Amino acid sequence: MREKALGIIFFLFMVCFLAIIVEETFLGGKRKRRLLREAREKQNSVTKPL
Repeated sequence: MREKALGIIFFLFMVCFLAIIVEETFLGGKRKRRLLREAREKQNSVTKPL
């Protein structure tokens, strides 16, 4: 019984750990690219009128 409970807890931990890695890898990467693109567009809009 105790081993089964520990196995379930370990399995849930691994699922959460993998979900965090996927979120940071894919969604974090998209967010970073979007912010870089917006910063580049902002910089270009500031330098063009001069």
